[in-house]
Amino acid sequence: KQWYQRRVRGLQRCQIEDEKARLIISNLLQHTGLKILDLSHNKVGDRTGRAAGKLLSVNKSLEQLHLSDNQIKAEGASAIAFALKKNNTLKVLNLKLNRISDEGGKNICHALLKNTTLISVDLSSNGLGEQMAAALAEVLSRNTSLRHITISCNKLGVAGGRVLQEGLEENKVLETFDLRLTEISQQSEHSIMNVVKGNKEQLQTAS
Repeated sequence: KQWYQRRVRGLQRCQIEDEKARLIISNLLQHTGLKILDLSHNKVGDRTGRAAGKLLSVNKSLEQLHLSDNQIKAEGASAIAFALKKNNTLKVLNLKLNRISDEGGKNICHALLKNTTLISVDLSSNGLGEQMAAALAEVLSRNTSLRHITISCNKLGVAGGRVLQEGLEENKVLETFDLRLTEISQQSEHSIMNVVKGNKEQLQTAS
């Protein structure tokens, strides 16, 4: 019953595997008080990713989903992405230290072209590359809700950095963009950070 709390805590670093995680999530589908679900630092994979996708499709209160440091691959990430297309409550998605690859990352980006409520996403250390950079660049040029993106420790490359730089040209809302250890050029990183800094200053002035 401790799982039926307003904020779900104490489920990190519990050696939880897919079957137990699925049971936990199934018991939370209709819980209207659920705001945060954190299953980070466990051993869950794509089955939990699919269950999380179902949760995002059904539950109307969840604002933060943390699944960092697990074994989620493209299939699980794609299930979450599918749900994000229609979800209008989630604000924070943390999938760092998984294995979603470009396939999963691109599907999340496609969802972010439709989602208008997510403000923070962390996809660091997920085996992402230039294809993901191109998909994210399109998000940067069209999404008007994302404020914080972390994509560090991925091999986006010099070409990936250039397309991200181009995608940010018209962006007026992104406030933080963590691109550490992504193999982009210093020129691209400097340009991107200047845009983000300008956005943050403008938003602070406006508020």
